[in-house]
Amino acid sequence: MNITRKHWSQTDYAEFTEYLKSQADEKYKTFSDALVPGIETSFGVRVPVLRKIAKDIMKGNYEEYLQCKKGNYREEIMLEGLIMSQIKCDYPDMLKLMKEYAAKINSWDTCDTVTFKGVKKHIAEFWNDVEDFIHSQNPWAQRFGFLHLMSFYLADEYIDKTLEYVDSIDSDFYYVQMMQSWLVATAAAKQRDKTVEYLKRDKLNDFTHNKAIQKIRESYRVSAEDKELVKGLKR
Repeated sequence: MNITRKHWSQTDYAEFTEYLKSQADEKYKTFSDALVPGIETSFGVRVPVLRKIAKDIMKGNYEEYLQCKKGNYREEIMLEGLIMSQIKCDYPDMLKLMKEYAAKINSWDTCDTVTFKGVKKHIAEFWNDVEDFIHSQNPWAQRFGFLHLMSFYLADEYIDKTLEYVDSIDSDFYYVQMMQSWLVATAAAKQRDKTVEYLKRDKLNDFTHNKAIQKIRESYRVSAEDKELVKGLKR
């Protein structure tokens, strides 16, 4: 199928879904479905294949592709996000795309597969808007916001406020808690002293706090001494 097409109609998209199915790996589908309990709408296409398909679509009329009505398969959602995240545009349009995609997220993989790398070029602007995500009523938007904090805001000038943002959300949603713990563990590798002091302040709920410590202890980027240190902070 010609993916780098000049025009996309709904009929073209229906043919494209058949193409997606042809790229499936049944063993991978079984594996990935087991990691996303409760959501079995997947074709079983591996993420590197999706990234290649997204790049090919971007070479053609990706605007018409995005306008096509789609189903709720995880690969369809991820492809939309992978394309949106590659669109070269000014900051307001990028933020609009991020919010549009956040509203489509329905699983940890549709969240974590898509990072808007354009944020790196708009660090100050997005810093002023990240609360729209982490304070959203949509927990998937919260996870998406924390994903971008973890990806772009662990530098010296942002680390204190980033960790405060983690404190500001006391979620009982497992996938938000896991992203918060992942962020803290990543911060431990990049901002050791501030993260240790943060864990000593004892502000996170028990589950997220202990998961962060677990992830730190599993990290290859943290010294054996620091792993023992944080072990003593477990509740």
